[in-house]
Amino acid sequence: METLNLLASLLGLVALIALIWLLVRAFKRNILWGLAVLLLSPITAIIYGILYWRDDKKPFLAYITSFTAAVGLSLYVFTAWGGWEVVRTGLAVNQGIHDKNLTQQQALAYMNSGIDFIENSNPGEEDMNKLELMRRFINQNEANMSDADRQKLQNEILDLMEKEDLSAQDREALDKMRTQIGSTVTGSTAIPKTRAARPVKSRLVYVPIKLSEASDYIGQVVKVTRKDSTEQQVLLTRVSPAGMHFERRKYGGTFSFSYRSKDIEALKVPRNQAY
Repeated sequence: METLNLLASLLGLVALIALIWLLVRAFKRNILWGLAVLLLSPITAIIYGILYWRDDKKPFLAYITSFTAAVGLSLYVFTAWGGWEVVRTGLAVNQGIHDKNLTQQQALAYMNSGIDFIENSNPGEEDMNKLELMRRFINQNEANMSDADRQKLQNEILDLMEKEDLSAQDREALDKMRTQIGSTVTGSTAIPKTRAARPVKSRLVYVPIKLSEASDYIGQVVKVTRKDSTEQQVLLTRVSPAGMHFERRKYGGTFSFSYRSKDIEALKVPRNQAY
């Protein structure tokens, strides 16, 4: 998918160069044509190319071919990443805001589709950690979590907030998330925004474990690598003698699948690591 994204960017660059070539030809012919192609392409570029096909077919063909290929490939990548699901749920949220009847389910569906889209774009490890926290925050609102689970999630958010390279905007968003989680803990109030300093700092990392230890991490987000395949971040749902069963959110839904133990090359679980 990264290759397709890079190819779409390169095609866009070629289309831009071809458009500049076509613009030069249009301005030489007439300043009005030049302005029209500059401001109203690709529509006016197509009209210009048809009218002056004999003289300017090369720059026109270079532009229209690369532009069409770039748009088509970009749409394919956008669709594969779940972009239309983001658009659909976003429209539902916008309609709900307009009608003043926005439901929590609509908002959560929009957040889930947005996270799916970002995950499919292959973000860095730091961003994946943030996305995992956001996913667990959403799951907390979709299903009942124990107070211990909420407390654990709050602590992980606080760990992430302590990172020095975190932007002020990200820090504020995480703090709002942490406060909202705290307000839902049974019989308690939100954890104060400050807490006693700890002697060491830690961060969430994924460490490999033996497959025989997998049953201790049922219900947690793990990273699994199948032989001759890429690493995936999934939810471990069950361990059986035959293999392991996982769930992964994709395109707004939940996809369940299984791997035989002998086909699993590596299994990593989240740990707080001091640094």
